[in-house]
Amino acid sequence: MKTIHTILQINPSYPLMYPYNWEDIIFFDIETTGFSANTSYLYLIGCMYYKNNTWQMTQWLADDMNSEISILEAFFQTLKSYKRLIHFNGSGFDIPFILQKCRRHHLDYTFDNLESFDIYKKILPFKKMLPLPNYKLKTIEQFVGLNRTDIFSGEDLIQIYANYLGRVQYEKLAGKKSVSVSQKVNLTDIITHKEKDNTKNLTSEELSQILLLHNLEDVKGLIQVADILYYCEVLVTPPLTDPLTLKATISDDPNEAFIHFSITLPYRLPQPVTLRSPFPLFMQDMENEAQIPCSIRLSLDENQMKIILPIYEGELKYFFDNYRDYYYLPKEDTAIHKSVAQYVDKDFKVKAKPGTCYNKKYSRFLPQTDSQFSPWFKNSFQDKITYFELTNEAFREPEKIYKYIQSLLQYIITNKSTIILQ
Repeated sequence: MKTIHTILQINPSYPLMYPYNWEDIIFFDIETTGFSANTSYLYLIGCMYYKNNTWQMTQWLADDMNSEISILEAFFQTLKSYKRLIHFNGSGFDIPFILQKCRRHHLDYTFDNLESFDIYKKILPFKKMLPLPNYKLKTIEQFVGLNRTDIFSGEDLIQIYANYLGRVQYEKLAGKKSVSVSQKVNLTDIITHKEKDNTKNLTSEELSQILLLHNLEDVKGLIQVADILYYCEVLVTPPLTDPLTLKATISDDPNEAFIHFSITLPYRLPQPVTLRSPFPLFMQDMENEAQIPCSIRLSLDENQMKIILPIYEGELKYFFDNYRDYYYLPKEDTAIHKSVAQYVDKDFKVKAKPGTCYNKKYSRFLPQTDSQFSPWFKNSFQDKITYFELTNEAFREPEKIYKYIQSLLQYIITNKSTIILQ
């Protein structure tokens, strides 16, 4: 087993350590020759941590087929000093693989004393909200603007590792000395001037550097791809450090009845994202004599979150709860209380049902998903989305506007009809 130690230059943005300190956090990733711990081999583990005011990396590389136990022992000995273990889909692969290897080697190691933080699982509930073709680590790295030096995939490395083991044995038998691990090999030359699929002629040191580089960039990338978690954060609880950062304005254009909300974020997002989520209501386009579906538009760009909502101007219904106390007048299309209905001829009234127990009102409305503002109105009794009047006094309170924005974001996340525009 070889142990390689590297000093890294990293400037973290997303606070992955919270509520701990950076010194309490350790990142890791493994390299194997396959997916099954029963039939494949664990040949490399890399860990990154913050120590003595610097980011450092330790990697354990198996230079023969008998180093698994040594690698596992070194790895778990290192974990003892930390509280949180950060990884990318380690819950689905790396951790189960390691635990199965421990059982096969009769090693009594567990991860029970560590808090597991899986970046992949954190972003999984929001994967339909971001314009990514897939959620592989390299894809997310590109999204956040991280460019790799390494050009090899994990599958490529299986053959490279086999070549590495063969080269180690050849150099031993031939009595040739490989370059010391402590000496730097020009990785750019290796990757740029040597064909990707022709690594058989490389020295063991060059091959090991390819293996180590891939693992290093996987682990180092974790702290940088974490910036994607800002999207998850803003979609659930947009930060509002200062009420003045929340602004609500109504369009002055009479042909564009919209209200605009904006929040200044205390961080910058890697890429702009725009989402649209429809509401079950249509607005009348008087000019073209057509109905336009209402929708909410969310824009995330740099350090700004903007929400644009249509202001519905028209007639909606207020439904009474105790429909048994009301009668419905079909001709007037309205409900009246039974105390008044006694004066109406029986031929012009019927007992109200939940769906006919309403009064109608013409006004300017905004949609809501949690009936926060009352009185609330609907287009039909079955609608889950309710509406409140734009003139509602409670809507002037900043705290309630902020809560209202949170409910809209939750609607966007859970609405299956939400689409990505950008």
